[in-house]
Amino acid sequence: MESEISKEKKLVDDFEQAAINLLVELRMGNGLDDQKYKKLVQTLIACANEWEKRDSIPKNAIRPLIELYDELYNFSLNYAEEESTRILEAAKNIKMLIQKCTKVRGEVAQEQTKIIAKLLGHINEGGNFFEKIENGKGINEQQFEKIYDELEFIYNQMYAEESFPNVFVTMLIDFCEIDLFIYQYEEAFNQHEEADKIYEAHERIIALLIG
Repeated sequence: MESEISKEKKLVDDFEQAAINLLVELRMGNGLDDQKYKKLVQTLIACANEWEKRDSIPKNAIRPLIELYDELYNFSLNYAEEESTRILEAAKNIKMLIQKCTKVRGEVAQEQTKIIAKLLGHINEGGNFFEKIENGKGINEQQFEKIYDELEFIYNQMYAEESFPNVFVTMLIDFCEIDLFIYQYEEAFNQHEEADKIYEAHERIIALLIG
């Protein structure tokens, strides 16, 4: 049992460190480091191989899982064309691996969905929350407050657990990636007030999940 715990801790630690190493290079303006990217892919594949048949994700792995694609995508906006394209392609590949890690198997999906049933109700109230953002309709503040309150309740209920259900982790990733629409609202839709609302909603969710 102890060896299994040690193995999982090393798996998560290796993944988190690989993610940090790659993101530091991007943050310093050095672009996409091929060796560090290759190492990150290797660690994510190892995680996926270990977790794809499970129903939950180790709590210590959740932060890098929910932040990684979001950060890579946003970094792609900070670089010139060729390097931006490389980073974006890397981000897409990383996202596919994350989805493999968090895949919800059909036979457990229904049972896990019960955990977030009320949250799903708020998300779909008056039109799907995420679809409305994607389609340029912005954030309904009353709907968001209901979503946030339920998200906070579920998160606090699960906080003491060693792992989170895949279906909830997938939902957390969706919430953490709403900031990817900010640029679109500012540049394409010319809706700066709505862009600010999305930013504020994103920051509140990140503060809740990460502190």
